[in-house]
Amino acid sequence: MDRKLQNWKKFCRYYSGDLYGIWTRYSTTGDVIESWRCIRSFRPTADCREIHQQNHYTYASGNTETKTFGPYKQPITTGLFLDNGFSWGSTKVKSGSTFFSDICLRSENSRATAIAKYDESGSLKRFTVFPEHLGHFVNVATLPPAHQISSDWQGTVQTITPDWQISAPIVTSWQPLDDLPEDYLRLHFTNGISISCPAQVESGKAFFVAVDWLVNQTLLQRGTRHYDQSGFTSFTVEVFRI
Repeated sequence: MDRKLQNWKKFCRYYSGDLYGIWTRYSTTGDVIESWRCIRSFRPTADCREIHQQNHYTYASGNTETKTFGPYKQPITTGLFLDNGFSWGSTKVKSGSTFFSDICLRSENSRATAIAKYDESGSLKRFTVFPEHLGHFVNVATLPPAHQISSDWQGTVQTITPDWQISAPIVTSWQPLDDLPEDYLRLHFTNGISISCPAQVESGKAFFVAVDWLVNQTLLQRGTRHYDQSGFTSFTVEVFRI
């Protein structure tokens, strides 16, 4: 199958239906700025050649809003899709332009997304984090960071490149987010989602943005967007179990 079409098929398969989530916006120090409810509705046509998206927001004030996106048409999508997650975002750091990274991880009917947003000078501005569930809202359990549960996570990693090439899964070793580069900002949220990213991004400098999702006390996923001196190079998903 054509790689671009294969990517589209994963979009259609894993992101159809209504995803119910609580979206929370955080400052760079982890303080809550605001929180609201959202139902993301993805509606594919019968032949799955188009996908229509509407986001239905309910804010703390009681006000509601619906935003329409798309339609997305086969095989064009800005996201890179693997079985356990997808990502999209800025491909290069450009002076005078904002920069963002959007990573979504998937386990059965649940999803976890973390978005890092940078301003025009490359400084980290805020995060938006939301767990979701297909079909209805759920109460998300409060979980500790993964390193507090075990240091013996065993896993595999899979990679997709911007030209949709997908590697075979290979065995990988686990490193806690806190053991990654010391100058990176690391935040652990109460919904099992954590993020590690630089406080400043610069053109011509390699970096990464990593998101951990502790699905439960025996399953951990990590999605990472990788950048070299030229720009975005790959998205990886690691799946760990104990």
